[in-house]
This record gives sequence, C-alpha cells and structure tokens, in this order.
Amino acid sequence: MRIRKQGRRSKLAGLLALGLLTPGLVHGASFGGLTEWFDENLIDPQDGMLDSSDYLTGAYGFFPVPIIVTEPAVGFGIGAAVAYFHEQETLDASEHPHSGPPSISVGFGAVTDNDTYLYGAAHSGVWKEDHVRYLGALAGASVNLKFYPGSRTGGSDDEGIRFNIDGTFFYQQLQFRLKESNWWVGATYLYINAENTFRLEGEDPGDLPDPQFGFDQAGLGAYVEYDGRNSTFTPTDGLRALLEFRNYDDNWGSDFDYDHWVGALYHYTPIGVYSSLGVRLEGETVSGDVPFFGYPYVNLRGIPALRYQGEDVITAELEYLWGITPRWTLALFGGVGNTSSVDVFNSPDETVAAGGVGFRYRLARKLGLQAGVDLARGPEDTAIYLTIGSAW
Repeated sequence: MRIRKQGRRSKLAGLLALGLLTPGLVHGASFGGLTEWFDENLIDPQDGMLDSSDYLTGAYGFFPVPIIVTEPAVGFGIGAAVAYFHEQETLDASEHPHSGPPSISVGFGAVTDNDTYLYGAAHSGVWKEDHVRYLGALAGASVNLKFYPGSRTGGSDDEGIRFNIDGTFFYQQLQFRLKESNWWVGATYLYINAENTFRLEGEDPGDLPDPQFGFDQAGLGAYVEYDGRNSTFTPTDGLRALLEFRNYDDNWGSDFDYDHWVGALYHYTPIGVYSSLGVRLEGETVSGDVPFFGYPYVNLRGIPALRYQGEDVITAELEYLWGITPRWTLALFGGVGNTSSVDVFNSPDETVAAGGVGFRYRLARKLGLQAGVDLARGPEDTAIYLTIGSAW
C-alpha cells in the first residue's frame, strides 16, 4: 500500500477535532456544570454558534475520538482513537511569523464493511519553535481492495480482481523549516512487511502480477516543500507546492527496486469574505520493478483507490467553496485524471472525470477549520465522503 503525503497532518488534526463532540470530553458532574462548560468552550461569543477554536487552541490531555471511514475502495467503516494533545509552545510573533499545529499522540483502530481493519499508533510532533516537524506511525492492517487490469472505463463494480494485503506498516517523516520562511526540506522512510493474497472465488486466475506471496516493501525519500497557505486545516488563500522522490531498493530492506516521483501544486484564491477557489494539480511517475499496488492511481472523489492506475498519472481538480453564511459553505468540485498504460496489466491510456457537491460547517473559525460531507460521482458509481479540513 502507498501512504499519501498530501494533507495528512491537517486531516489528522481535523479528525481529532471531531472528538469535541463526544461525551468523554466533558468534565462536569451536573447538568448545570456541563452546560456552563459547553458555553465557555464550544460556543463562539461572536455569533453564538458551535465553535471549537478556543478549545482546540488550548487543548491539553487525553481525548477520545470517533473515526468514520468513507473510502469507497474499502467500504464504510467506523473506529475509535484515543488522542493525547501535548501542551503547545507559545511563540513570539515578532520573531516567528508562523504558528504550527499542536503535537499529538494517538492510538487508533477501525474496521470497514468489506472486512478491512487496521490498528496502531502515531505521533505528530512540532519542535524547536516550529522549525522541526515529525510524523511517525506503526500499524497493523488487513486491507481488502481490487485492482483492474485491462480496459476499465465504464465497467461494473464486479470487474476488479480482489486481493488482500495483511501485515505491518511503519512510516517515518522528518522535516525542517528553512530559517523563518515557508520553505521546508524533509526525508521519509516507509517499510511494509506483509503478505498479498488474491481472492479469485473460483475465477480463472489468468496471468496475475507479483507479488503473490509475503514481501517487504521499503523506500527512502526526500522532498522539498513550500507552504504559504493561510491555514493548514481548510485553506482559502495561498500556495503549497511539493516535489518528492522516493527510492525502493534492497539497501532499505525492499524486495522491489523502483523509483517514485511526486509533484503537486495547490493554489487557493479568496473570493469575497467567505468564499474561495482552490486549484489542484498533481503528477506521479514510477519506473523499475513496481508491485501492482505501487503504481500511481487517479485520486479524485467519486473514484475508488486503485481504480485507474498507470506508470504516469496526472490529476487536475477545481473546488469552489461558496460561503452562503459565515458558518455554512456549499462545495462544488470536479476534476480530470489521465493515466498512461501499464504493460503488466495490459491496460491502456485512459482519461476519467469525477465531481460533485457538498457542504461545510466552519467548526473552528479562528483556525479556519471546516467539516462536512461530499457527494461525488465517478465513471462507475456515486460515493459519499466525510471531509474534515481540506479534501486535498
């Protein structure tokens, strides 16, 4: 399995914000005390609406967090996590014109309706006056997916070949801010020890790609990133750009030997007071001895993961967030993805599109955090997504 870098820190923090709505966060023995606590921590005095800004900026300690999975490739799922918010360092704004997210440690577990499950622990650390950021995770998982050899556009949901990857996943990332700028340089390491099993259910197996056995997948990467967005949660202004290279090789403990390049550009333009237009452009390419699940795929809402893979993949997407009121936003989005052929799949070049509508509620006004639901349509099916923070 591939771990996507884009937006993972903001999504983690946004997901943890859902814990504000769970009973375990409330410390009051009486109804009156509970009401007082709620009014002081979760009501914005500016408009009297539900808002978690003050609570999140001052969050400290253990909190339970619900997890809701809406990825169509694995089905609907639920889970839970226990997060520990570390006390956040206060920065001198005159010396440090930036403010990072809090450090968070979390243990988690989730299961979906196609029998996929995962469990593990992760830590997101912000150190040295937000000049060093760390992300690490260790997880066990059994993931049931499909891949789609041959021509795929317009096919039924039953055409894919089912497979299961069961194993242990280990990820490390360390990045450094260049002085007081918005530029970052970093390194990543991914290690997976797992077994792949095809689930053919009596079908003719044909020529199945490797691996068909236990395997180690390990890659060492480096990247440079510029992040000038006005929020790491739901940005409405600014630019983020990323260029990353990862090498999978036996020197790092891998059974596969290949290179993986990722380039991404995200631009946000404010329109009026509460609306914005987001533009996303991503490109990925791989070369070498690539496992079938390691090929890039079109990543758009409305299209399941791994549905359209290629040696080269380019994706472009627009998202308009129309602020109907200071709290409520209508989301309109659509995108196009193009894949090159993969010889081992006998798959052709393909271009696919997907789009949809959704809504957002401004859950933390001061932090720019919005949460809501998207309804997206792809070439084959319609899917619902829970969106916390940015969809990208």
